[in-house]
Amino acid sequence: MQVRRNVLLCLCIVAVAWITRLAAAPSSEPVKYHFKIDSQPLGIALQQFAKQSGVQIIFFSQVTEGLQAPALNGSYTISGALEMLLSGSRLIFRVINRKTIEIIEP
Repeated sequence: MQVRRNVLLCLCIVAVAWITRLAAAPSSEPVKYHFKIDSQPLGIALQQFAKQSGVQIIFFSQVTEGLQAPALNGSYTISGALEMLLSGSRLIFRVINRKTIEIIEP
């Protein structure tokens, strides 16, 4: 009787651990961030993007000189938000690693 209860207790512990791990597993959906960036010079908008997303954005200031970014207000993935900010410019972005993105001319 005691052995049976111990086996049942162990099974319950394993089941709870498995369910907890399954719930914590990363989802296949990309993470979205909420952005509130006014229409402004692109260099400043990219700096605000970096602050709001926690992602480091690197670029030469001459690359963004004279370019205007559209307003961005809402929930976007990192790539979706950057595509919006860079729309209408000749610039693209290149992911260096999870936390660093470079803005470049193609």
